[in-house]
Amino acid sequence: MLSICADNSGHRILTAFARCLLVLVAIIGWLPYALAQSTGDQHFFVLDNPGDPNFNQLLGINSARVIVGYFGDGTVVANNGYVLIPKNHYAPDNFTNLPSGDFASQTQAIGINNKRFPDIVGFYTDNATGFTHGFLDSNGTQSTVDDPAGSAPNVTTPVQNLLGINDFGDAAGFWMDNNGHEHGFIVLLDFQTPSKSTFIEIPPSMFKGAVATQASNFTDLGQVCGFWTDGDGNNHGFFGLLGPLLFMFNVEINGVPAISTSPFGCNNKGEVVGSFTDASGNVHGFIFNHGRSVQFDAPGSSQTPAFGVMGTFINGVNDNGDIVGFFSDGTKVNGFVNYAAH
Repeated sequence: MLSICADNSGHRILTAFARCLLVLVAIIGWLPYALAQSTGDQHFFVLDNPGDPNFNQLLGINSARVIVGYFGDGTVVANNGYVLIPKNHYAPDNFTNLPSGDFASQTQAIGINNKRFPDIVGFYTDNATGFTHGFLDSNGTQSTVDDPAGSAPNVTTPVQNLLGINDFGDAAGFWMDNNGHEHGFIVLLDFQTPSKSTFIEIPPSMFKGAVATQASNFTDLGQVCGFWTDGDGNNHGFFGLLGPLLFMFNVEINGVPAISTSPFGCNNKGEVVGSFTDASGNVHGFIFNHGRSVQFDAPGSSQTPAFGVMGTFINGVNDNGDIVGFFSDGTKVNGFVNYAAH
């Protein structure tokens, strides 16, 4: 599941496989430590990779509380994906399965599932072309996963992301068109031959007045969460089964609707998480559960932008209700985990 388990040629050799097994055993050995982090009174933790203590985003968490994310703002420091066993056991997850002479200039690890050896999805940018691709990291083998609809020659400079993955190997993401608008999709992954994966489009035409869509995650129950964007640039959430049963919603706090609602994650319990923008232009995290929205602001969060980020973003939620995300403290962008009280 980790990038260090694949060589640049894409061919696995015995020593690489052995390293992979050692890493996986190490992670399994660390799981009891991860599960113990919410004991006591403290449930909220700021977790920043020392690779760049000024910019971290935690983006996905599975039910064993293994976290994926990245450090680096992408300008001063390149995006570097990682897997984290809290509080401080980091393993790099940067895409390395590229032709000789090429390398990934940016990588983000975004989604992780609950398999014994979890699959991870995210994106990388290859240096040779500058194109951004979705990727799957499964059992030490890394593969590019791109929606043909958003690939060259249909798109001049392709940008594709995979954002979440369920336990059956179905992933959610988006591709970007030549006008800079996102188009969401679900992909039924073919692990043997990723290029033969099946893509189900969630186009803007599904939503009246939409210019863009994003699919953020796809649960084991076949429910998708994400958002569509209107002509004014405001987002509106959706959750449920694709088709007529898809439920659309906007966050409402104390009877006041949000200006923009952006779901970034969902779980098998029907909880949806993300961020919303209030009438004052401030950004907050939210947890939406069966028609009720709860605002969440990370302790120490600030509406003063840092590296282009303001307020609090919740990006992932597992089936225990644990959440991960990031926030601005006015100077830095910090990753956080908040464990649900049990």
